[in-house]
Amino acid sequence: MQVNDSRLDLYSDEEVQQGMQELFENEKFVSGMQAFLPQELSQYILTAKDEVKSIYDFQANITRPFLHAIKEISISELSVSGLENLNSEDKYLFISNHRDIVLDSAFLNLLLFENKISTSQIAIGDNLMKTRISELLFRINKSFVVKRDGGPRELYAHSIALSKYIHEMITEKLDSVWIAQREGRAKDGNDQTQQGLLKMIGLSGGKELKQHFQSLKIVPVAISYELDPTGLQKTQEYLKKKNDPDFKKSFQEDVKYMLEGMRGKKGKVHFNFGKPLLEELEILDTAKNSKEQIAMLAGLIDQSIHCNYLLYPVNYVAFDLLFKEKKYSNHYSEQDFEKYSKFFEAQIQQINTNQKNEGKEYLLRMYANPVGNASKY
Repeated sequence: MQVNDSRLDLYSDEEVQQGMQELFENEKFVSGMQAFLPQELSQYILTAKDEVKSIYDFQANITRPFLHAIKEISISELSVSGLENLNSEDKYLFISNHRDIVLDSAFLNLLLFENKISTSQIAIGDNLMKTRISELLFRINKSFVVKRDGGPRELYAHSIALSKYIHEMITEKLDSVWIAQREGRAKDGNDQTQQGLLKMIGLSGGKELKQHFQSLKIVPVAISYELDPTGLQKTQEYLKKKNDPDFKKSFQEDVKYMLEGMRGKKGKVHFNFGKPLLEELEILDTAKNSKEQIAMLAGLIDQSIHCNYLLYPVNYVAFDLLFKEKKYSNHYSEQDFEKYSKFFEAQIQQINTNQKNEGKEYLLRMYANPVGNASKY
């Protein structure tokens, strides 16, 4: 099967070398990198770039040390579970909850790489490829485009090509693929799989949806950040949209989110790789139609993510503050309660006075929703 959509083609090794040359000839990129990264790391990258001859070289010599630097700056502990569910000889469709624009897929691939499992290709929205620099960075790092803007016919044609591409990558054991469970991040912490996304993935499956999804070896991935460094920005964005339904974030604001997400304190971060959904999909045979099958699959993915999400004391404190009770007090200490109450209050104080109550509720729900979701099971 040959998929004819150039936005879905990964760079060849030759294109990686050309892309690296173009990237590091861009003075704006180099000066921005030097301003953002520790001097020692930026100097290392300027030297190591000449050794990059392939995507693998880029991930080993550039991405890996870069992510370790981000980890040192912003993460107190990075942990992983569920790798025993993966076979290094197989390829998978990783579907995860979505918290951070860049780091969700980046750290997922780092954990795979360091455990000698081949990294995945990354599905990324075309809203993040507005400049040549961002396009080069993403494409060199195994990313392909999910088109979001365009007419209905154009978007449908792209969706079919995308579905065929994902199917080809996995069933022909060419590469694993990562895609977020929904378009955009779950800014309120309520992780729900978008049924439209699954419908798109199923477009190349014809009427045999169960067999199609089984062939993709879907692995739900639960990503748990103890703290969200962009929590205040997400809250302020929610309030802006409430006041102005036409409000839309600019690309520059996306870049600001990315940088803050990288540098900001995240506390502990945990990745759980669930079991591939195979036998579990037999239940799809009981559905009345394809719409019901899609809803059942979304439910299975949600259940895996909600049950394997690692809850921290801050999540339980947020839940109890939100509902003004101490239902989960056995999950945190008095010191935790005081610490996180002050943490939330400091952020709430930065919200406009006339929107403080709404902002407080949204911010607390962001941390409390994973508790509520896990309690359903």
